[in-house]
Amino acid sequence: MKRIHLVHWNEDEGLERQRQLEALGFEVAFDFGDSLFVSRQVKALPPDAVVIDLSRLPSHGREVAHSLRATKATRQLPIVFV
Repeated sequence: MKRIHLVHWNEDEGLERQRQLEALGFEVAFDFGDSLFVSRQVKALPPDAVVIDLSRLPSHGREVAHSLRATKATRQLPIVFV
């Protein structure tokens, strides 16, 4: 099973997206905290891919992506923007 880390800035919308991804067979970790917290969570337990929802606070999503690319341990993670 593929592990995905979902990043969304609205808890209710993010939980709905998490349910949708889980229904497709993915194991999903979901975070909606600040950019630094999310980056630390992903770095602590790197998933197979990161999905960043840009529908709210797109600048925060880009910040998370930049942080992941700047770190050797997470640089190669696939990042999907939706």
